[in-house]
Amino acid sequence: MPKSIPISCENKPKNLSMGFMIFIVATGVYLFVDKLQRVFLDYATIYIVKSLQKTIQILFGFLFFLVPIILWPFTSELFEFNKMILVYLLTVPITAVWIIRMIYERKFIFRRTILDIPLLVFLGSQIISTIISIDPQTSWLGYYSRFNGGLFSIVCYILLYWAFTANIDIKGAKRLINTILWSATIVSVYGVLEHFGIDKSLWQQDVQSRVFSTLGQPNWLAAWLVALIPITWVNIIKSDFKSKSFWLSLFFSVLFFWTLIFTKSRSGLVGMAGAFIIFWGGYFWFNRRKIKTILAPTFSVGLSLLVICLISGTQFTPSLKSIIQPQKEEPVEVQASGTVLEVGGTESGTIRKIVWEGALEVWKHYPVFGTGVETFAYSYYLFRPVAHNLTTEWDFIYNKAHNEYLNYLANTGTVGILSYLTMIGFAIYLMGKNIFQKDRQGSYSSLISLAFVSGYTSILITNFFGFSVVPIQILFYLFPALSIVLASEELHDKEQKINVTPNQKLLGWLIIFVAGFLIIFICRYWYADTLYSNGANYNKVNRQDLSPEYLNRAINLEPNQSIYYAERSKAYTNLALAYNEAKQSTTASQLIEIAIEDSIKAVNLSPANVNLKRIEFGVFVMLSTIDQNYLLDARDVLVAAVTQAPTDAKLFYNLGLIYSRLGQNDLALQTLGKTVELKANYKDARLAYAILLIDAKRSPEAVTQLEYILTRIDPSDSVTKQYLESIK
Repeated sequence: MPKSIPISCENKPKNLSMGFMIFIVATGVYLFVDKLQRVFLDYATIYIVKSLQKTIQILFGFLFFLVPIILWPFTSELFEFNKMILVYLLTVPITAVWIIRMIYERKFIFRRTILDIPLLVFLGSQIISTIISIDPQTSWLGYYSRFNGGLFSIVCYILLYWAFTANIDIKGAKRLINTILWSATIVSVYGVLEHFGIDKSLWQQDVQSRVFSTLGQPNWLAAWLVALIPITWVNIIKSDFKSKSFWLSLFFSVLFFWTLIFTKSRSGLVGMAGAFIIFWGGYFWFNRRKIKTILAPTFSVGLSLLVICLISGTQFTPSLKSIIQPQKEEPVEVQASGTVLEVGGTESGTIRKIVWEGALEVWKHYPVFGTGVETFAYSYYLFRPVAHNLTTEWDFIYNKAHNEYLNYLANTGTVGILSYLTMIGFAIYLMGKNIFQKDRQGSYSSLISLAFVSGYTSILITNFFGFSVVPIQILFYLFPALSIVLASEELHDKEQKINVTPNQKLLGWLIIFVAGFLIIFICRYWYADTLYSNGANYNKVNRQDLSPEYLNRAINLEPNQSIYYAERSKAYTNLALAYNEAKQSTTASQLIEIAIEDSIKAVNLSPANVNLKRIEFGVFVMLSTIDQNYLLDARDVLVAAVTQAPTDAKLFYNLGLIYSRLGQNDLALQTLGKTVELKANYKDARLAYAILLIDAKRSPEAVTQLEYILTRIDPSDSVTKQYLESIK
């Protein structure tokens, strides 16, 4: 029998103790790592929460710096569209980060100001006006080619105001002011270089005569710079004469004003005068007992501006060179091919008065909430004064009233304009209150608020003669926000431990997801416009074989844009004509069907838009070369159009021609007679009217029309002379 193997009693306790030791060590390591992780996460969370506020400041820096500069040549509109898109793209993350900060800190981060209720009332008026708009699509997004002013843009500006006051501190506000000035410096340097011809070959406009830099129009550039110039004066006042800051600020002031001169904007100079009087008047008043201390900055600024005026001259004053060496005015040669009114152009003030009259008529017929946000391009045609037909811009599209206040009056009615003016009044009161703080008079915050009031007033002045664009709107809404922040006490929040729960993290990721979705949606909108621009450009160069490819893709991305369908209908119409000429009738018929469907779709999406009916009319007229019956459709479109534009001479002229082609001569005579009543100097209409009168055996009346052309419109017109001689 084998011996049993002895079992050591000493080994068992040893193994057990080893396992216990391993368990103890593992548990300790786990607890240590867990504690380390918790501490790390706590500090990481605190860091993240602090970084959120910093992130908002950085995003605002991008807003102030990039919006005035950005432009893109491959979109349908180079300037405003891309600036508006950038505002959308930056408002979304600013708002998202602000909300995430509130979620993580478990508190409602919002600085209450006296401007909050006026902003909400104004926003409410715009929402109601959009809901009852004659064209809701336009009211939401803004008139296509202007974009700024739609409800979405107003929501963005108001959100930016609240986000700024809630998240930006004094140091951040000062950095952002410097960011604005450096952006304006780049814009101004480019404007000066424009004056000396750096890009004169790129533009159809005479950009050397009136610069517009990266803002797209001289008056817009002037209005934006004038609003910023008083800020440079604050830095001049607060800097020592020998310091770099003094001379840099003086350089900014000179550069901005010099660029303003090169815009040749009368409204800009009037705004500049208003800003100058308010700023230096206020500065003198507060320092009336310290005259010696205020002479140096006043003299420096005044002398520098005077020197620029003497060197370059202004719209109201001559240059020193022209005074010393006056040039003889050369006689202007009148071109025989142009009408009397086309030579030299109608004075802009005259046209503005006519447009303002039309805006008032719109308001009288829609007095409460107007016709809808940004619908002036449609409503103006209903009440367009007959006098507009006698200007050189008689066939231009006026999508703004060229007066911001009348624009709001016509688009949003009495409620809209009163809420807008109330908002302005509270904004001025808010900034003015910061000027008169007794314990801060003469301080930086007091002077900068004075600069904001001066710049804000200049915006109000330039808006009276024009309308706001994206860079100006940013200043309009954020000048009060800057004043609030700079006039407030510096906040020093105590560092506190913040535990972010899984639910908070989930909410944070949800906000990020929603923000990402909105950004993708905005990018789709921008990309669709680039495709539309490509398609429209191919249409212009008669490459209709390539145009539909881009327009189809644009419509797939944005199926509710009426102008996309209108542009595609033109492309398919031209293709149909080409295939019909090539004797491919089946393909031509298919294209005709699509072209008509697109033109009808465009009108149905935006029935108040008269210009879409013009395109639809053009489609039917072109198709009438294939089938004369399409003239009946063209006639019906114009009949509908003239009810929406009862004073549009060109519509009546085209309708008269259609009646004539259809053999409805009585209606043709009646319509062309109406046309020359609306526009007495309409040569083509009078000639067509005279020809129809000749055909109707009404020669004396025809002679009257022909003689009117030769005596009052175009004395050298050979065709008119031939018809007159044939009658006699």
